[in-house]
Amino acid sequence: MTSIAERRDLPGETDSRLRIDDWRVRIYGIGFLVAYLLYLGAGGFAHWPAVAAAVLLVTSFGAWKMHHRCFRAGIIAGTIHTLLFPFIVQALSAGEPLVALVARYPVWPQLLVTLIASRALASESHLAFARFWLRPLDRTGPVEMQSAAAPVALACFLVLLFYLAVPYLMDPGSGPVQSVVVSAVLGRTVVHSAIIFLFFVVMASILDAAQLHITDSRIVAGVSRLIETERALGRRPDLSTVLARQLAPVGHTRAVRLLTAALDAAGPEAAASPRLVALSFDRFQSASRQFIRSLLPLLPLLGFLGTVIGLASAISELPHDLNASSGHNVDISASLAGLAVKFETTLLGLIASIICSLALGLLEKRETELAAMCMLIVNDAREAR
Repeated sequence: MTSIAERRDLPGETDSRLRIDDWRVRIYGIGFLVAYLLYLGAGGFAHWPAVAAAVLLVTSFGAWKMHHRCFRAGIIAGTIHTLLFPFIVQALSAGEPLVALVARYPVWPQLLVTLIASRALASESHLAFARFWLRPLDRTGPVEMQSAAAPVALACFLVLLFYLAVPYLMDPGSGPVQSVVVSAVLGRTVVHSAIIFLFFVVMASILDAAQLHITDSRIVAGVSRLIETERALGRRPDLSTVLARQLAPVGHTRAVRLLTAALDAAGPEAAASPRLVALSFDRFQSASRQFIRSLLPLLPLLGFLGTVIGLASAISELPHDLNASSGHNVDISASLAGLAVKFETTLLGLIASIICSLALGLLEKRETELAAMCMLIVNDAREAR
């Protein structure tokens, strides 16, 4: 089995693949700069022009020299600056809900910046991990298999798009159940917006992981076709050679690592190095998955927190209403109606948690099936020798 040191010296396809990924990141960086300039031209340059100039300078330098830290810092700072004015500032100063701000301000610059920023951050993380996997000693900073900033930027895009579209897609007058759901989705409190944002962060992370899984599925399908082609030509398929040479450019993907681990486990003489490599890759994937799992419990907890705050506020007003009444008949219908609204955050948090849990479960089911497929492919290739 080829070691990491041997894979470093593989020229040709590996360097070509890295150059393609490198240019993809540069193109995304240029696209982000164009989108950010459009935001500045639409009035964003009036707010903190020094920050805008720094973002343009740092991002340009990071894209030109392919300096990962500068590239990532410039895009994150530019995304925050784009969302800060007018949405975050207006929400904090005037106390307006996000849904009202989206309806009042043009959001197309923010949509462009957040969407391209998410793709740029995801591609940069993919390139950095690929370079680290081929040359571990050349990397000094932290490495992540799946970017944590990319889902946050994509979630900002999805939240803005959601608040733009949902008033036209959902009719609150269709029925009592749908009316309650629409009221919860369009809630005007900070807790409502926090649950919606967190929901889209989790879903964006799952979407990025699903994209990696699709790439793995294509690699496994390509390996299967290659083995069948070798058999049709009357040759014995050598999976070790395929992994060491033809799949070297994608050696940092989960599919290749699963195939390598299965081949090593099935061998009569199992070397320690491939096992350690497979273990390190599993740790990287576990770390990226922990980010998603740590956010899932926060959805119902935020909903419950909003309900508790609302109940405490409503109950604190009841004694005042009772003392103000001089008669025996006390009308608390308005307070009870207000209490019903307080449970909207719990409903919203539970719905978001259910959807995210189902999506994550489906993704992990597919990943488990892919691991089983890799073991069967290795076993079939070895039996054909």
